[in-house]
Amino acid sequence: MTAIADPTDAYELGIRAAIDDALRSYCRGIDRLHVPSLEAAFHPGAILEGYGSADATTIEEFIPRVLDSLRTKFVATQHRMSNTTIERVEIDGAGGTALAETYVLAYHVVVHDAGRTLITFNGRYIDTFEGRDGDWRIARRQLRIDWSDISPMGDPMQGAYVPSGRDGTPDPVFD
Repeated sequence: MTAIADPTDAYELGIRAAIDDALRSYCRGIDRLHVPSLEAAFHPGAILEGYGSADATTIEEFIPRVLDSLRTKFVATQHRMSNTTIERVEIDGAGGTALAETYVLAYHVVVHDAGRTLITFNGRYIDTFEGRDGDWRIARRQLRIDWSDISPMGDPMQGAYVPSGRDGTPDPVFD
């Protein structure tokens, strides 16, 4: 293990960790329909673009709308992130900005009379993070969808399974 000699490097590592925490908090919140996790990822007033509407929306408008949609349309979702690249970290005083690109692969399960359908999309989150008094969160997000697929699902695996922890079902992480 190598020690970090320059405190600026340690500070930047902390910023990178905070950015990673915000990205994970978003995925946990969106999949578990957990408002506090979603709010923890974004600064108040954050702007989101590319979520099915031509218009940008604030995080405060987005959360109730998306959670209602996810709750009524899908029995499960799972968002997986990879390949996060953090560009242009600019630090000034107690804050700054950073641009991050993160690949996302998202699965959405629909149950209907004819069976189950899997909606999958692969895309990128292009996030502008701001550090405000040392608190690094998303201030602006652009969702870019690179491809998507809608496929019928076969029979589920056999066995007894614990619910996903979605929308109030038991979950050891939140208990």
